[in-house]
Amino acid sequence: MLDIYKKTIRSDKLESVNEAGKGSWVLAIEPSSDEIDFLVNNLKLERGHIMDALDPHETPRLEIEKSGLYIYLRFPFLEDDEIHTMPVLFVLTDDIVVSITKDNKGLFDDFLGEKVEFYTTQKTKFLLYLFLKISILYRGYLNTINKKIRGREDRLAHIGDKEITDFVRWERVLNDFLTALVPSIRIYETLLSRQYLQYFREDQDLVEDLTLSNTETVDICKTSIKMIVNLREAYSTLMTNNLNRAIKFLTAITIILTLPTMIASIYGMNIPLPLQHNLGAFPIIMGITVLVVAVAFWIFYKRDWL
Repeated sequence: MLDIYKKTIRSDKLESVNEAGKGSWVLAIEPSSDEIDFLVNNLKLERGHIMDALDPHETPRLEIEKSGLYIYLRFPFLEDDEIHTMPVLFVLTDDIVVSITKDNKGLFDDFLGEKVEFYTTQKTKFLLYLFLKISILYRGYLNTINKKIRGREDRLAHIGDKEITDFVRWERVLNDFLTALVPSIRIYETLLSRQYLQYFREDQDLVEDLTLSNTETVDICKTSIKMIVNLREAYSTLMTNNLNRAIKFLTAITIILTLPTMIASIYGMNIPLPLQHNLGAFPIIMGITVLVVAVAFWIFYKRDWL
């Protein structure tokens, strides 16, 4: 699907147009071969860069060509209750902004629904809004994961296999976020520090919000990963401690039960034994057995094995 939009300060309404004229926005979502040919032949974009944008494993990077700036980023989305990231390519030429991705996944919904005040004729500001939208998506998913992690933290003693599986899944997502966000920050710094993006002074707050938001998101990601690692280690320590206590308890019970068994085995042998002609042999032997068991129980209790 390939659509061309335009919104100016005068019209103040996002309109679908037929030609990619100056100040327009070209949105290509999983473009067909004919649409790719249009991007290459009519807009003079690099075919190789377009195909890279459709590769689900493409990493964030910046490419500078004669035809314009090619900015590869990754944005998060939720599918089947799992959080993933997908590449998106923004191309900034002298006249237009082009967005290319394999699937929208809600990334452009706010812009197409005009929930964001933007103008396609203000290319740099529009591009900054798109960058900020991606940052907001990361922050939203990250806050959701953090809440779930803290919820598990409050009931560490009752963590089971499902919670451990969740930890592994969340850690995978957070590492995926870091893989996308860290190079994205470098891209933003390169774009802004080298003045590839010419923005007005009144847009300075937007630039600062973008930089600060991404930096904070990276820090929160790292903190969340440490939190997950600490919880896993605490759970592992707790399980090891419980296992040791169980082994101690079972060992103590085994020894306590073994002592009367040994005494009974000895007096069950068909050989001359002490007290064998004594009528009070049974209560005496039972008393000795109870005393030995009681001493063993006291020793293990003092050692905190029982």
